[in-house]
Amino acid sequence: MFTTSAPNHLLPLNGNKTWLLAIVLGITMSSCGFLQQLFGDPTPVVVEKEPEEVDSTDVVVVPKDTMPVIKEKEQTPSKTGKWAKKDSYTLSLILPFHLDETELRTLLGQENITGMQNLASLEFYEGSMMAADVLERMGIRLKINVYDDYRDESKLMDILTTMPKSDVVVGPVFTKELAVAAEWGLENETFVVSPFSPSSNITRENPFFIMANSTLHTQMTALIKAVDKEKDNLNWIVVGRPEADSMLIATFEAAYPLAGNGSYRPSLKVVNSTDNIQDFLIKGKNNFIFLASIDELFVNATMRKVSLLSDQYDLEIGGLPPLLDMESLSLDYFEKLKFHYPASYWVNPLSPKRNSFKDAFKEIYNSAPTDYTMLGYDLTLYMGYLLQYGGPYLPEGFRLPAPAGDMLYRYEFAPRSIESETDFFENKNVSILRFDNYRFERIND
Repeated sequence: MFTTSAPNHLLPLNGNKTWLLAIVLGITMSSCGFLQQLFGDPTPVVVEKEPEEVDSTDVVVVPKDTMPVIKEKEQTPSKTGKWAKKDSYTLSLILPFHLDETELRTLLGQENITGMQNLASLEFYEGSMMAADVLERMGIRLKINVYDDYRDESKLMDILTTMPKSDVVVGPVFTKELAVAAEWGLENETFVVSPFSPSSNITRENPFFIMANSTLHTQMTALIKAVDKEKDNLNWIVVGRPEADSMLIATFEAAYPLAGNGSYRPSLKVVNSTDNIQDFLIKGKNNFIFLASIDELFVNATMRKVSLLSDQYDLEIGGLPPLLDMESLSLDYFEKLKFHYPASYWVNPLSPKRNSFKDAFKEIYNSAPTDYTMLGYDLTLYMGYLLQYGGPYLPEGFRLPAPAGDMLYRYEFAPRSIESETDFFENKNVSILRFDNYRFERIND
């Protein structure tokens, strides 16, 4: 791991490489140390890296099996003008390394510093920098600029209007800032990639907006299809509070009819109270309950109730990833109810590639990588592949074979369409994970 404490500090990394760091804060993996050093004068540009010229006597040979295989007939058609292929490309990362001090103190008071806050940005950034090394070794010239938007719309606009021209922008993280960036991307015909958000309400009719995280609708559709394929004679139930969880309930209801495997589909039962669940369970059927809530008190009460009922009925339960972070939920609930959830990004913990990446990361940073680290690595690596082999018009590259080699995960971007018009692009590769024998396993293809 490295630390910077002053602007324009040159730090050697990996032999003869150097990174220009221009940020007024100390970066460590310790949350305590990070929070103590969190605040400083705004300095929008954090990092700028451009691949160095490699001397012919110091060439790194990349093994053939790490290169993406692109058949000649599958090459994208040549384009002219602004979409013509280039010798090098520019990618800009916009992440909230800082938070507003008042907001942070409020979050601290609620003990609610989560992965979607500042530490996720640092972890994502570290993975992205590792991807830059891989791309450089492969001869892909990708200049990466990194900016801190402070989760502030005005600062974001300053960045967007003053930064050097980019071929693709990854970020921001939060919905309000994403909406601003998406509109800017549409106006300037620049691709904006959302790294984390599952919201489908950020933009409309915007072919320059790409979601690395699938929409909730896509995630729920994938979950329903996977459970349908896994079990027959199903009784589907969705549980949530009428007002507080109305959006999640409505999204599940909209996904349910689209996921059917046959001509007949039993009606979906909607339950608005934990106390009424038993009235909708059917003995002799496989009851599957989707918990459409992320309120910890309600979730805890429902899981406890359903766990007791599982002694009388065949039933399993599903929900969304935030349930995994609820400290009040016993792992025994997840095990007994075979908890299912959709994940737009998942790397098998037993994968040899993941283990190799973990070892490489530890060698550089002296700590273990997180999911955000791996996501930053894979997303940056894939964007580099797309630019190199498909050119700056990214959708041209979506139809190419997914690159193997160094990637930990396989992206499958496709249009989200309304009335045949492309609304935006989203990642369709959703893993459905089931908790069994106290570990998660993927159950869908």
